[in-house]
Amino acid sequence: MMTVLLVATDEEAAVLSERIQHNRHFRVISHTPNPRLALAQAHVLLPDVTVLDPSMDGDSDPAALFMGLRSLTPPSGVILRTTPATAGLPELHAVLEDGAVHVAARDDHDALMAALIKIGRRRESCDPDQ
Repeated sequence: MMTVLLVATDEEAAVLSERIQHNRHFRVISHTPNPRLALAQAHVLLPDVTVLDPSMDGDSDPAALFMGLRSLTPPSGVILRTTPATAGLPELHAVLEDGAVHVAARDDHDALMAALIKIGRRRESCDPDQ
């Protein structure tokens, strides 16, 4: 089972949790709208995947959040849900180019599930003893 941390408002997290947990291979373990709190939770919970929604509070540097999530041991997979306004944020380009972040349009629920499954398959194929 893959664990998921949501960074979204309570309302959006409720919708996302229901959709994500409809697939029995994923379980939402926590949510918060605050990126700094999400990073603190991630250090304790070590989620397999963190889903970032545009509804999250914008009080911190998104690139720092991505790098913090990717620096965990093991690193959390990251899915950024985008809107037309958030898709072009210049501070995200370096992180997106690094390939560490999956992008899914906020209104494309199939893309969100495809990204979750892609991360899950990648983790399943990794041998932690190598």
